[in-house]
Amino acid sequence: MFGDKWVPRDTFKPVFVDREEDVYRVTEELYELQESRKQLSGRSNSSYYRLTIPFSPHMFGSGKTTFCVNYLELIRRFSETSLASFASNSSKKEFLEKLKTSTLLYVDLRDLEQTDPEERSLKWAIYYLMVKNACSRIGVPVMRKRQAFETVEMEPSNLVALLRDKLNIPTNQYLLVVFDEIGALDESYGEFDLERTQDGEVFPYNDFFGIIRQLCKRDNIFVIVVGKSTGLRIKNSVAFGPRVLLHFISLSPLSSSNIVEFLEKSTLKGQVQHRICDILCSSSFLVNELAEALLESTGGVPGLLTRAVNILLNYVQTRRQPFMLKDECLSCMNEDGFRRNCSEPFVQHMSTSDEDKKSEFGILLMMALYHRPFKVDDALNSECYLFDAVNEMGLYRYPIDHDTFQVLIPKLFIRNLNKASSFSILEKIFLGSLKLEPVDCFFSSRCRVFEGIVAIRLILMLSSKVRNEFRELLCQLSAIFKEMKLPISEPSPLDYIRSVGVSESRSESNKKQKIYGSNEWNKNIQEALYFDRVYIPVNANSHSPDIMFKLQSPVDSKVVIVGVACKGRWKSERIGWSDIVEEAKKFLVPIHDQGLSNAPDKIHCMLIVVSTKLAFNVASELGDQSRCYSSGMSIESESFTIPSNCELVILCERDVEMLIEKEILNGLERAFSSDRPLFGDFGPDLLRRVRHSFLSWQ
Repeated sequence: MFGDKWVPRDTFKPVFVDREEDVYRVTEELYELQESRKQLSGRSNSSYYRLTIPFSPHMFGSGKTTFCVNYLELIRRFSETSLASFASNSSKKEFLEKLKTSTLLYVDLRDLEQTDPEERSLKWAIYYLMVKNACSRIGVPVMRKRQAFETVEMEPSNLVALLRDKLNIPTNQYLLVVFDEIGALDESYGEFDLERTQDGEVFPYNDFFGIIRQLCKRDNIFVIVVGKSTGLRIKNSVAFGPRVLLHFISLSPLSSSNIVEFLEKSTLKGQVQHRICDILCSSSFLVNELAEALLESTGGVPGLLTRAVNILLNYVQTRRQPFMLKDECLSCMNEDGFRRNCSEPFVQHMSTSDEDKKSEFGILLMMALYHRPFKVDDALNSECYLFDAVNEMGLYRYPIDHDTFQVLIPKLFIRNLNKASSFSILEKIFLGSLKLEPVDCFFSSRCRVFEGIVAIRLILMLSSKVRNEFRELLCQLSAIFKEMKLPISEPSPLDYIRSVGVSESRSESNKKQKIYGSNEWNKNIQEALYFDRVYIPVNANSHSPDIMFKLQSPVDSKVVIVGVACKGRWKSERIGWSDIVEEAKKFLVPIHDQGLSNAPDKIHCMLIVVSTKLAFNVASELGDQSRCYSSGMSIESESFTIPSNCELVILCERDVEMLIEKEILNGLERAFSSDRPLFGDFGPDLLRRVRHSFLSWQ
């Protein structure tokens, strides 16, 4: 235990905020169900129909239950704002008006009990639970199970009529039934006579959705199903069954403004109503600053946010004064005890997953790092493993629009997961990179994604104990590299990828050359000499090199600062000598003049030009082979001499494919044929190949 300092006591009443996007989407799905029912009953000429069930399996603490319980209130709140565009035609407007007056029946499946009769029917047990909840709502006793079984014929038409009678709602009024905690069915294998497959397997979820399908055929009744469950590895088989389409709904995380509202409207439990923000914040520590800090750590996940605020609140109340500065609050949130107590209920399942899940988790980490969205129809409403991975690992899905979403991994998760011994170095590299979010540079252009892959691939190959041709090629080309006595031993040369923000160049001439200013060079060089990091500048194609890292010999103090310039990836024009020399001047000259001129002889610098499209005259002069220009050597055609303690390595296209496999290179070129990659091109299949390539050098 970590003492009482960071214990998450439940001491305040959180409020329910926002959810406009979620309300809009659920309302759309319910409208589709209504339209499908018209087709089913012959009131529409369309021969195609599907009954739709909004369904939201989601991580712990995402606000599923709260959202459902408050859905009708939210409908009324947003009907004149965000839902105004939904009600764009008379049919939708009429539906929305009726929905605002509907009745909600909440059914918690954790209360599901085995039936007394020998029949042990799941259908009958669910029907009885619905009636029991309706009776409880109006405060009347419910008939005992055995008596009800013997006297009431529980069929869909009878059940709906009985529910309407109990709740005193007419047949033309909408009844919205919310089934919560579907995960309770995971434990019901032996309690009911469930349908079995030919090989004897039992899938209670198939039985459950069969029951729901029958209910949805009745007029004016709607169903939403929420919860977490390992049993959802049914791979949506019901969605491809008897005309039912499950819509998997991702609840949006809270934004900074949502968190401000959360802090301002939440109050302490008890008679005296003190706002949480007044307890946590002082005159010098603003609510907006606290909200930004919480968003950075929690990703806006409601349950994680509530837990974090509870822990901070208890800490502040114990010491009897609010936070005075943002740095003071951030310091507390960075303590191991705070991070562990916040995220412990969330990360345990992920860190104990089997190898298959960890393989999936590695791909999800890359999707999160490179900010790559999933297409809903490809990844969710299909048998794609990613649907199972996202839900079973408890990850949060961030909706981009109606059809796409991204995986969100809160920083509080990352810090604990990064310490788990069960993850490989590759997963830890990804986690370490995500820890430094935001890394929007990876998503902002095709180049950042390519360079992130090059950096990790290159470092893994150089530090690998597995013999590989690329490392031997560098040893043959470079005298400095040969003396490094690779492979690099502990510590790993890559702790994490770090994006570097660089200010504008100091003069107009420098701006044309796009080089670092002296202050940036001094800072970056010093950090590169003392820390094991990989640097990738934020602005694509604006500064050289694209990648920078340090290699240190395991047997002596020799250090090589390596820059990588990725040239000509997706351009139609080829890379000539002037382009290569320009890259060398950007990197080798200033780093020599500003960093190496006064450095010991054991510190060296190397620029590796990774080009996939060398000009014909360059390829001809190189003899279609990679080449290294060492200190004092000249590129006569460009009148450029390599500075002392420096080297320039130019990789031919054949050897680039040793670094980045041809299949991956071609896949990246297809994906990034335009400035903004299409969602479907840079997806799970390509990342699976990338990950396999990474793992081959661990």
